[in-house]
Amino acid sequence: YLMKISIIVMAMLAFFYCKADQGQDIFNKACAPCHTIGKGRLVGPDLKNISEKRTQVWLIDFIQSSQSIIKSGDADAVAIYKEYNSLLMPDQPLDTEQVKALLNYINNAGSGIAETEGQEQPTDLLENASEENVAEGLLLFTGKNRFTNGGSACITCHTVKDDRIFSSGTLAKDLTNTYNLMGSAGVSAIVKNPPFPAMREAYINAPLTENEVLNLTAYLRSVDENSIYQHPVDFGFTFVIFGLIVFVLLQITISILYFNRKKESVNYKIFQRQTAVIN
Repeated sequence: YLMKISIIVMAMLAFFYCKADQGQDIFNKACAPCHTIGKGRLVGPDLKNISEKRTQVWLIDFIQSSQSIIKSGDADAVAIYKEYNSLLMPDQPLDTEQVKALLNYINNAGSGIAETEGQEQPTDLLENASEENVAEGLLLFTGKNRFTNGGSACITCHTVKDDRIFSSGTLAKDLTNTYNLMGSAGVSAIVKNPPFPAMREAYINAPLTENEVLNLTAYLRSVDENSIYQHPVDFGFTFVIFGLIVFVLLQITISILYFNRKKESVNYKIFQRQTAVIN
């Protein structure tokens, strides 16, 4: 009888720790770049005691698709959205059980039952950053210097207001004022461990080094601070004009070549002579 009780208790403990590990893993991958548990605001709110502020049903819905809740006009969701600079939290591809495991981990970590591994008190990463870091960050952002692990250059998808950059991507967010919105802790956290699905997949096998994170964060701070002095030129209209000129020149060239084309077959004159003899 005692042996059966021991087996049941052990099974329950194993289940509890399995869920705790699952929740911690989800938190570290999806939440840690923007949130802490009891260590202050980062990009998003501190999640300590979050279950005391919101119902579990609301939290599950918000974590799975915060954007849908905000669009529905939910007062709490809209208030959070406005409080945190109108930054949308990425929707998370988690089922209900996974979210419950995540909330269980957050609750335990907040009450001191679980350890929040990887969660350090946010500090100013750029306290000792120099112009050298900014210069290196520019080279990494534009792809002139490759990332150590071979990741894509930021300019592939992003743009910033910087006169030194001729052309950049438009697939993702303009990062000019990102530092002002998130600070060094927020920017570095997202660069180091992206919570956004597309960005996460792009760097899952090519993580940035600590020094690369520092350099990019320093560069984005510099961009934000100096954006008012930048006057990037929009070459869109110029490209359109040159494109039309090239198109017209090509049409003229083609017309000239077509006008001077050989209009008869190679054997036409021979055929005409033979026809004349026969006649």
